[in-house]
Amino acid sequence: MFRLIPLALFVYVWLRLVLPLPLSIPVKAALAALFCAASLKQQFFTGIGGNFFSPELPKWLIELYGVVFAALFLLFAFTLLRDILLTALAAARIFFPSAPRLPHSVGLALLFAAVALSAALYGTYEAQRLPRVKEQTVVLPRLPAAFDGYKIALLCDIHISASRRGDYAEALVKRVNALSPDLILIAGDFIDGVVSERSADMAPLAALSAPDGIYGVLGNHEYYFNAGEWRAFIENSLGIKILLNEHAAIEREGENIAVAGVADLAALRFAAEEAPNAEKALSGIPSDTVRIMLDHQPGAAKRNAAAGADLQLSGHTHGGMVPGLSALVKKFNGGYVNGWYDVDGMKLYVSPGTGIWNGFLLRLGVPSEITLLRLAPTAAAADKEAPL
Repeated sequence: MFRLIPLALFVYVWLRLVLPLPLSIPVKAALAALFCAASLKQQFFTGIGGNFFSPELPKWLIELYGVVFAALFLLFAFTLLRDILLTALAAARIFFPSAPRLPHSVGLALLFAAVALSAALYGTYEAQRLPRVKEQTVVLPRLPAAFDGYKIALLCDIHISASRRGDYAEALVKRVNALSPDLILIAGDFIDGVVSERSADMAPLAALSAPDGIYGVLGNHEYYFNAGEWRAFIENSLGIKILLNEHAAIEREGENIAVAGVADLAALRFAAEEAPNAEKALSGIPSDTVRIMLDHQPGAAKRNAAAGADLQLSGHTHGGMVPGLSALVKKFNGGYVNGWYDVDGMKLYVSPGTGIWNGFLLRLGVPSEITLLRLAPTAAAADKEAPL
């Protein structure tokens, strides 16, 4: 699929936008070569960089290919929208012969190309920049009084990789620690790459600091690169506890909340013995205790709600990345893509992600974020905190 779809984008753009233009054959051939090269990002990353998900290439080259591919994607979207309009106008002329026609002009094609390239440059910058802080207040009716105003920093989809190395991780840590969170939670997809190639870039995460600890779950990308090795490294070298179908109690002034985590769905393919098990993760937690569930992918929200979770924190979708594309992402993630949802009485927050993977370096209207969650037992208490 990853190979065929980009080639289809190239073929469609060339046939529908370039071929009808009044250009010489050499110019059309050159454009065909350019668009074809743009569509071959997966083949280039795999053949030259060694892995599509984690090409070991210079940052500038990954970003350059990201911009070129994003521009092709956007050019496809513009061409498709134009063709839909052309079809509508053709249908209208059946009943209204004077309906306007849109010519296949070089000027329009150049406009499409300029807008696509500009948006691709900006979207790649947004994808690669250090995430902003977004504050959210969460009302949990059974929350103990001792946890009123409790601060949780949520990270997910950090994707430390060849294009976001140790300097990025170090800057991220400084921004998180400056928030003085009580607890830090990481909802999977820490990395792209194997331990031997990424450990040095991940090392700054050991400086993350919160009095009640740092907990996380594995995402599908950890399973792509040997989840067992990554779990050992994350726990032993970074001091982050991975919750694998288990939970931890967080105590304050003699009262408790529980943080649980489940294995990612990718475990069903790569490590079947670690299949996600919400019931096991929540087993043993007293019935009157607030239960926060970390699940990298949001699609199993109904399962987690049925198991007894009060709040689920997820990522994986990157917020859909681009308007319009979010509808497709939503379809493959249980109907959840970004922000807050109520799922059978359980609150679900789907983060747009702290980073992004190199396969599609584009964010338009969906910025990355560090989410600072403030817990409150009532709406009145939430208003008192003056949430952003």
